Amino acid sequence: MVYDYFDKYTFLCEMYDEEGDEIVELVLNFFPFDGSVQIINTKKGKTLLRRVQLPPLKLEMLQIGNVVNIFSKLLHITDCAPLTRRTLFKNVESTFALIKPIPPSEHGKILTFIMKNGFRIVRMKNGKISKDFAIILYHNISGSNMMPIIIDYITSGEVIGLELVAPDAVKKWRQCLGATEPSEAAPGTLRNLYGENTLKNIAHGCNTSEEATQMLELFFGYEKGIPRIPFRATLKNCTCCIIKPHAVIDGNIGSILEVIATSKKFYVSAIALFSVKLMNAEEFYEIYKGVLPEYEAMCIHLAEGKCVALEVKSDDASINIVSEFRKVCGPRDPDLARQLYPESIRALYGKSILYNAVHCTDLPEDGELEVEYFFKLLAND
Repeated sequence: MVYDYFDKYTFLCEMYDEEGDEIVELVLNFFPFDGSVQIINTKKGKTLLRRVQLPPLKLEMLQIGNVVNIFSKLLHITDCAPLTRRTLFKNVESTFALIKPIPPSEHGKILTFIMKNGFRIVRMKNGKISKDFAIILYHNISGSNMMPIIIDYITSGEVIGLELVAPDAVKKWRQCLGATEPSEAAPGTLRNLYGENTLKNIAHGCNTSEEATQMLELFFGYEKGIPRIPFRATLKNCTCCIIKPHAVIDGNIGSILEVIATSKKFYVSAIALFSVKLMNAEEFYEIYKGVLPEYEAMCIHLAEGKCVALEVKSDDASINIVSEFRKVCGPRDPDLARQLYPESIRALYGKSILYNAVHCTDLPEDGELEVEYFFKLLAND
């Protein structure tokens, strides 16, 4: 699309004002011609930020519900102007996707496929579903002889549930899946590429938006403060890995999971997508306060978008899992990582010390504590 200098997208935002100890409503204008932004406090009739270029801010970051970093101020996008909605979010909807019980080593390439096909992952976690859940999921084939076999399979191991967002997401996801029988699926579809048979055909998709809404609530919803599908973190003999917001936006979730899987030493036992508040980011990174000069910037980055928390474990009980997994991640500085450990996560997907793809636990005694912070504290917040 060709843009004029004056073309703009308008978003309604909220920002916490520390001085006034209040939430302030603001208007954020984004000018795609040159990637510049403008911030206006309409209630006071004041321009808080005159139009200025902000290269780190990309149009794809401007999604309702996201948090964006504007010169170290965090703005929560709550809505957008009608014209912006019609232009950017025409027919945009959510759908529910379920990755069936497959080897965890396969998860990375499935997630990469999903993101490369234009879906935004806004919720994700692994879990084990009950027979009651499976019966609702497959209600449309309730009279089939295959139903008991499918129920047994889908409840036999861990699955990954996802909320995917895209224009006409329900229809698009079913097209990306391909036919139920992998041998009949169109070339390049998920089932054609990775499916084994009608039963083990990689993933499930909903037929209607109403069905998607129902399944999203059943999988990600809470009942009396307890998640309907429990998180899978064991909180024992583990270390923590956080895929940072910039790596999520860059579409590198799947690639990072593949690096972990191919290390042969480690596996991901729990995975979930989180939105972290600034106060939580400051608490999580507290041990780096006064130690790392980029502490404040680290906290802001963790809070400015969605991140993926991983509980990482090893089948080898003799190793120090925290220390050994740090080698898989590489040094904090990606440039140094590329020299010393060129196959490490930070060497492959890091951009700078701040945007270095992942956080991993540094102190051996903190592995379980950091996993617990996400999968116990934030998960139930």
